[in-house]
Amino acid sequence: MSKRHNMTPDEAEELFSELDASGVLDPDRAAAREGRAKRRLFMRRTAGATAVAEREAADHERSRARAGKIDPLSEQDPSGSQVGKTISRTAVVVILGVFVFVLGMQIVYGVSRRLNTANLSDRTNSETVEHAMESGVEWGNGFTQFPQDFTVDEASEKTGVVEVSVVDTDSRNELELLSNSQIQASALATNALLNEKINRVVYNVYALVDESGAFRHDSLFGFIPARGARRAMLTFVWTKSQSSVPANIDWELKIIGMDDDLAEAIQEQVNSVSSLTENPGASQAEIDEEQSLFGDV
Repeated sequence: MSKRHNMTPDEAEELFSELDASGVLDPDRAAAREGRAKRRLFMRRTAGATAVAEREAADHERSRARAGKIDPLSEQDPSGSQVGKTISRTAVVVILGVFVFVLGMQIVYGVSRRLNTANLSDRTNSETVEHAMESGVEWGNGFTQFPQDFTVDEASEKTGVVEVSVVDTDSRNELELLSNSQIQASALATNALLNEKINRVVYNVYALVDESGAFRHDSLFGFIPARGARRAMLTFVWTKSQSSVPANIDWELKIIGMDDDLAEAIQEQVNSVSSLTENPGASQAEIDEEQSLFGDV
């Protein structure tokens, strides 16, 4: 039995040169290797050992050039593939990039809203009030947003009056409308009345109702706007005056438009929700259902 021939380093390198960049055998490279073997055999028979050595050296250089940066004998990466590490690095870079982008947008948005709030207290006109209504005003630890449908009826430091009108399409009933509108009116009035030239802020609230008087509101996260007849609901009037005590300033709130029917509807909704809340056996789903039922009052 003949002894098995051990491959020389050059033969091993030539064998591994048949691998492509992904570590898979390339048929074209295998065929080229067989062609080179046949040529060497032919040259060995016709031209002698010297010509064969020169030919093998030339083929070896061409194989190394085709292999490029791939080192078939490398102990660290025989196939030349670093796909796993590349994917991991790319994923980390993408996640960090998204995080930095979101954080930057939040900072820019927060600074922009604070600038609008500062302009409202320092300088009050139609432009600054409109910007404040669009971006929200600072209130407590956050910002208070206003309905998207609004108009600035008056904003003048000469008259000392700010008056806006909004159409509430988020509230489901009278109780929600009163609660939401009171917060919005308080936030706007507080920021505007900090201007020493403003003494009165009027916040008119409208709602969209159907033929039976039920509230209409936006749906599908606001993508489908509400439709209905516009109905005046409430008006919040904030006034600022000098107190009888020289060191104090009096702020007064009046709610206009709350007739007997509206007050009765709000009272029924408050009592209904309060009775369910005080009941230990009532679930949150029942409370939400009760609130939604009173949206048709």
